[in-house]
Amino acid sequence: MRILLVEDDEPTLLLMKEWLEGWGHTVYPAESGLEGWTKLKSVPVDIVVTDWITPEMNGLELCERVRKAKFGRYIYLILVSAQDSQQKIVPGLEAGVDDYITKPLNFQQVRARLDISARILKLKSELTRRDNVIRDNYFQTIHMLINLVAVFNEDLGNHCRRVATLSVRLAKRLPDVSDYDLSIVEATGLLHDIGMVGMPPSVLTKRTTEMNGEEKDSYKCHPAYGQTILNKLKMLQPVAALVRAHHEQFNGRGFPDGLKDNEIPLLAKIVSAADAYDKAFYSWKIPLEEIPDCLQRQRGYQLAPPLVDHLMEINLEDIEEERRKDFFEVLLDEVQEGMTLSRSVRMKNGTLVMPAKTELTSYGIEKLKEYVELKRIGNRLYVYKH
Repeated sequence: MRILLVEDDEPTLLLMKEWLEGWGHTVYPAESGLEGWTKLKSVPVDIVVTDWITPEMNGLELCERVRKAKFGRYIYLILVSAQDSQQKIVPGLEAGVDDYITKPLNFQQVRARLDISARILKLKSELTRRDNVIRDNYFQTIHMLINLVAVFNEDLGNHCRRVATLSVRLAKRLPDVSDYDLSIVEATGLLHDIGMVGMPPSVLTKRTTEMNGEEKDSYKCHPAYGQTILNKLKMLQPVAALVRAHHEQFNGRGFPDGLKDNEIPLLAKIVSAADAYDKAFYSWKIPLEEIPDCLQRQRGYQLAPPLVDHLMEINLEDIEEERRKDFFEVLLDEVQEGMTLSRSVRMKNGTLVMPAKTELTSYGIEKLKEYVELKRIGNRLYVYKH
């Protein structure tokens, strides 16, 4: 094992280092808590053995800092102290310490404690490996499903991917959202419109105010359809419940269940807000500078007020990002002669249709439209700003 040993008493440090290396461990000595913390950031350590009383940063503070940091692996913490009373031990355990060794040090006890730590770290490593396999399978399944949505309708698939990205951006601003919640909200964003698969084309392209009665009824069923599809997979049932709720509204006038305010799960509210923002910009073509007015009209009506505030901040970031770009996205129907491609146009199989930096002519535009009609390319291009 790789062990960081923090001890300011030189004879004790040398003795323990001799023991640990004799048992086959790699030892990184440090004479202060601050030196130990510095080494932790550059050395892949498995175990920290630290005296409680050390200069610059004591052992308890070091352990607390390790637990709050994100090293991408579990670090086992052993605190060493001459104090063995409950009043001293409990604060260490509360700080995230795994084990406690009292002085004077006993050769047999130290070795036994390290053997325990090695067994626990091995178990944690195996659990992490299994969790990673499960996580990989989970997201492979999700991406397979969103690819099916994109095959049904490319624009719908792109919308779902953008909503997932925006949902995560929004969720990260909320203190009540955990790292686990972020993976759930991302999956919900990706799959929130899976219930739209198989819907008539008119339902996909119209606003609800433009739909006839039958179309509107079909559209209002898609959250429930989505839940039904995802409930078939047990691991996606938490996502399925959120998909069902993503069209509920803050004022209780949403669908399918008419939930309101705190009755709506927070993660569903986040996806709903991201969905509304994306549709405003990409579907209804509202300029970024005008989206705040759109959001304010939905505050307390469709969207929860705190989420609107965060979307307003994101909107400012998006405006600034657009100003830094030297290109923009445009529908093929909106392309004009003289525009220059900033990205190459390729078929879905990767075959090059038209290279970047090509100046578009009427002939070139017509050829691109033919490819769109044949469903070999999408109907969006990226062109340079003039």
